[in-house]
Amino acid sequence: MSTLRIEPAARARGRRVADAIYGTILVLAVVAALSKDEQATAGAILGGALATSVVFWIVHVYVEVLDREVEGATAGGWSMIRTAAWQEFPLVQAALLPMAPLVLGTIGVLGRSAAVNLSLAIGFFDLAAWGYVAGRTMHQSRLRAGMQAAGAAGLGVLMVALKNLVH
Repeated sequence: MSTLRIEPAARARGRRVADAIYGTILVLAVVAALSKDEQATAGAILGGALATSVVFWIVHVYVEVLDREVEGATAGGWSMIRTAAWQEFPLVQAALLPMAPLVLGTIGVLGRSAAVNLSLAIGFFDLAAWGYVAGRTMHQSRLRAGMQAAGAAGLGVLMVALKNLVH
């Protein structure tokens, strides 16, 4: 029986892509949920999405530091926290582009509905792009990576549809 060995660089790339997909799905869920409240302004939706992304990032940093300490890492302190914070930052970075239309809605360039719809559309596009990147990172053909992209975007559409059903 062979043991699967993953190079540290490949593992780091995969982790960044996974965090970006997670961050995108997270912001889509928050935007979809908060937009159901017609009283919520684009600014309120933006604030909720940003706060959620930052809180989940902090939790991921904490868990990563804890994981390293459990594995026996001795170089603790701020160095380990900084490394984990940078490693987990794609979770927040991925949320920024879908938040851009909400910023435009907050300052009055876009209406609330347009800001929300554009935010969701960008989020779905991001999921497809990250799905494609994940497929290519796994050395899949362009066709298979395209299927991975469609699956990631489909997951986002399904998530938003389920969120709308629940609320």
